[in-house]
Parts: sequence; C-alpha cells; structure tokens
Amino acid sequence: MTPELLKGFYRIAVFVLVVSIALLFVVKPDTAEFVVTLMSIGIGALLLVLVILTSRYFNK
Repeated sequence: MTPELLKGFYRIAVFVLVVSIALLFVVKPDTAEFVVTLMSIGIGALLLVLVILTSRYFNK
C-alpha cells in the first residue's frame, strides 16, 4: 500500500471517530440514532486500528 492511501484512510477513520464521539453527546440514549452512533464509533476505531497495523506491517 502506498503511504498516500494509508494517510487517506487514516484521515477518514479520524473524521468518522471524532464526529461520532461529538454526536454521542447530542443524541439521546435509548434511540436508534444512539445505536448508529455507537456503531460508527466502533467502525471508526476498527478502521483506525487496521490502518495503524497495516502501516507498521509495511514499514518493517
């Protein structure tokens, strides 16, 4: 993978994670939007971990 591609995925992951965490304080608990926000946080965190692991793997 090229470093530019990894950097793009990193920016997407950080954006999804930051926006989802910000929405967590606005959305009411026990609603469907809250569940979607939690899932977005999980997807953003997973993507961030995958980008970091991929980056470390290719930099060896």
